[in-house]
Amino acid sequence: MFLTKIINRDIRLSKRIENNPKITGIDLDSRKIKKGMMFAAISGEKSNGIDFCDNALKAGANSILCNKKDFKKVLKKPANILITNNVRLSVSFIIKKLFPKQPKNIVAITGTNGKTSVAYYLKKLWESANLKSASIGTLGVLYKNKKIPLNLTTPDPITLHKRIDALKSKGVNYLALEASSHGIEQNRIDALKINRAIFSNFSRDHLDYHGTIENYFKAKKRLFSEILETNGLAIVNNDCKYGKKIESFCKRKKIKVITYGTKKSDWNINNIFFYSSYTKVSLLILDKLYTFKCSLQAHYQIENLVCAMLVVNSYKISLKKIIKWVEKIKEPPGRLEKINLKNNNSSIYIDYAHTPEALKINLIQLREILKSKGNLKVLFGCGGDRDIGKRALMAKYAAKLADKVYITDDNPRFENPKKIRDQISAHCKSAIVIPNRKNAIKEALRKLGENDMLLVAGKGHEKFQEIKGIKYCFDDKRVILDVIKELEL
Repeated sequence: MFLTKIINRDIRLSKRIENNPKITGIDLDSRKIKKGMMFAAISGEKSNGIDFCDNALKAGANSILCNKKDFKKVLKKPANILITNNVRLSVSFIIKKLFPKQPKNIVAITGTNGKTSVAYYLKKLWESANLKSASIGTLGVLYKNKKIPLNLTTPDPITLHKRIDALKSKGVNYLALEASSHGIEQNRIDALKINRAIFSNFSRDHLDYHGTIENYFKAKKRLFSEILETNGLAIVNNDCKYGKKIESFCKRKKIKVITYGTKKSDWNINNIFFYSSYTKVSLLILDKLYTFKCSLQAHYQIENLVCAMLVVNSYKISLKKIIKWVEKIKEPPGRLEKINLKNNNSSIYIDYAHTPEALKINLIQLREILKSKGNLKVLFGCGGDRDIGKRALMAKYAAKLADKVYITDDNPRFENPKKIRDQISAHCKSAIVIPNRKNAIKEALRKLGENDMLLVAGKGHEKFQEIKGIKYCFDDKRVILDVIKELEL
C-alpha cells in the first residue's frame, strides 16, 4: 500500500521526504518495525511512543504517525510525518487497509462478566449448525480445534486485523469477539464491521484504569453508540439498570434491540429447575413458552446461554434446532468447572471470578446447589496493580456467603503480595491466609469434609501466575488434580 492511500481528512501528511513510498506494514512497537513500515507513536499509560521513534527509524521505518501535539518533537526526523487527532483510531483504519478481509457476521460482546461464556456458547452453536466460525477473547483465538493464545481479551488492532483477515481467508463467516472496556475505549475494534453487539451485564471492575464507574460504563456504551453498524442489532440483558440504560439509548437512536433476562425481556427466562444430572429451563419468547434441557449449573450460565441462543436465532437459524443443540453444551474452561472427590462426596469448582459481583453470584449459586448438606468454602486472592477498592468488597462477600475462607495470592504482578493479602483479610477476619497458592489449595483440599464444596476463584483457565513481570507456569485445575492424586482423595 502506498502512502497516499493512508491520507484522508483525519490523517494529514505534514512532512514528506520521499514521493509516495510503499508502506509495507504498521506497528505500535518499535521492536517489531522492519524496512518500509510505518511506526505509530502511541501514548501509553507508562510511556510515549514518540520516545521510540529513533529506534523505529533505525529498524527501517520510513514514516511516523503521531498525534498533532507531538509533531514538533519529530519534525526534524528523517521520515515522512503524518499527524492525527487520535493515533489509536487511525491505526485501526490503516491496518484494515492492509488486512481488509473480515467475516460477514461479527458479534461483539461487552459486559463485566459473561463475555467469554457467551463467545464460547456462540461458537459451539454455530459449529452445530455446520457454520465456519471462530471466537477471539480471553481463551485466545479459537478456530475448529485450534487455539492461539492472546495476551489481551481484545487484542491490539494490528494483531486483531491480522487474525481476522486470516480467519476470513479460511472461510470463517461467523466471529464472536470479546470487547473489553479497554479495547473499546482504545479504538481497537472501530474498523470492524460489527452487526451484533451484546451487553451481558455490568458491575464494578477496572476502576484503576477508568477512574469512575461512570467512565467504565461510558466505555461499554461506546460499542452501541459509535461502533455497531447502523443497521446492526443490539442484544441487551436488561435485568440491571445499566442494561436498561443501553436498551433505552438504542431505542432513542432507532437501533434495533432485543432484550433477554429474568424480568421483563423479549427473551424472558421464566423458570430454571436444577436437577442432579441436568437443568430444565422455561423460556418465554414473545408470549410463547419454550423449554429446553442443558448441563449448565448456574443461573448466570443459563443467562449467557440464552443470550447465545438469541444471537444464533437472529441469523435465521431455527430455534427448534438450537434447543436440541444446547443439550450437549458444556461450560467453558475455568467457568464453574467441576471436579468431584469420590471419597467423601465433596466437590471443587474452578472459576475465573475476579470481580466482587462474579464472586458473589458464584457463592450464591453454589449455596443453592449445596443446600444444607455440607460447608461452602472459597479460596481466592486479588490481582496486583489493579482496582484496589474491589479487594474489600470481595472479602466482605466471601465472609458473608462462605463458611470458610482461604486467602492466597492471585497475580501479584509488581505489587507486594502481602499487602494485597492484608487488604483482603482486614475485611475477612476469620479467613485462613496462606501466601503460596499451591499450598493454599492443598490445605483447602485436605480440609474438605463430607459433602463440602470448595470454590477456587480468580484464575479459571489461566495457565500462569504473574509475579514481578514473570509469568510462572501455574494452572489451578492441574494443581488440584495433582493434589488429589498426592493426597489420595
